[in-house]
Amino acid sequence: MALPAPLAPAGVYVHVPFCAIRCGYCDFPTVAGQDARLPAYLEALEREIATFQREADGPVDTIYLGGGTPSRLTPAQVSRVLAAVRARFDVASGAEVTLVGNPESLGEAALDGFAEAGITRFSVGVRSLDDAVLRRVGRAHDAAEAETAVGRALATGCQVNADLIAGLPGEDLDRWAETVARVAAWGTDHLSVYLLETDKDTPLSRALASGRAEVADDDRQAEAYRATVETLERAGLALYEISNFARAGRHARHNLKYWTDAPYAAFGVGAHGYAGGMRRANTRDLTGYLTALQEGRDPVQWTEPFDRERRLGEALMLGMRLSVGVDLEALRARYGLDPRVLYADAWERAQEAGLVVREGARARLTPEGRLRSNELFVAFV
Repeated sequence: MALPAPLAPAGVYVHVPFCAIRCGYCDFPTVAGQDARLPAYLEALEREIATFQREADGPVDTIYLGGGTPSRLTPAQVSRVLAAVRARFDVASGAEVTLVGNPESLGEAALDGFAEAGITRFSVGVRSLDDAVLRRVGRAHDAAEAETAVGRALATGCQVNADLIAGLPGEDLDRWAETVARVAAWGTDHLSVYLLETDKDTPLSRALASGRAEVADDDRQAEAYRATVETLERAGLALYEISNFARAGRHARHNLKYWTDAPYAAFGVGAHGYAGGMRRANTRDLTGYLTALQEGRDPVQWTEPFDRERRLGEALMLGMRLSVGVDLEALRARYGLDPRVLYADAWERAQEAGLVVREGARARLTPEGRLRSNELFVAFV
């Protein structure tokens, strides 16, 4: 059965797992205090990019260096990674090239060097503006450093995202609207505001389970989310995805690939890719990753071959995160299955519960639906 044709040029994700400190809420594949392994990691990355994931060959118009803390790399090392990507892929002129960084490693010289290396967009891990909260979850910066880092990033002329998490232990959610308003006033192009997740195996989740920590309940988090949407839209940052807000023309082009069923290659420890109709994930173990590449083996941990119904369900789940929702007729044409028929019961329940609005072939979440989206998404995947 033929695969649907890609909807857009591919993206490239590169994972850099190194951190100064591992935050208590983090479930990403990261390591702290192991920067001595960085040279070997860069060699392995170059090998993987040059050799594996041939199903992802084609034009590329976004590159995303995530982590971990990619800003722990030097500008020369970032340039080296980008050169490896450009040697393998046909990278478009004007491509969006994002680097994730923490405030303590985004000094003026580093930021200028990253921009010179080819970075066009910075995503700064602000998380909170309460210094006590930042210390409690293991962050290595304070609110003043975060504001300075964002200002310096903006001074490079690059686009800038500030990343916040609502509901960290000790956060006063009654004042959360003040926090997002302060960050918006820094002049950022884009804000990502996530509600704290505690369902993964993290130090914070274990502390909650044992009663050693407490966080806001679902109702408090829901109120914080509503306040976030209202505050940021007044500040000129419109919601375009459940957790993401942007000024006009400043949407995260790479992240839109995840939500619009576009392909992306992914390299590095624990990186997840989607190309040729197949999903894949690399090993999360740094030693295993390095060993595999040193021995000339693909560091993949698992692959999930193309399945038309599963891919349709994923496209629905991810696309419904967008404020504009999804075009159900376009998905029917793309996958040869009609989501209006396949998930008829789910649509009916969601509409009765006020979670979804249907306008012709288009379906989108209501404001209440964004808060309860998993009730609908579970039907798709």
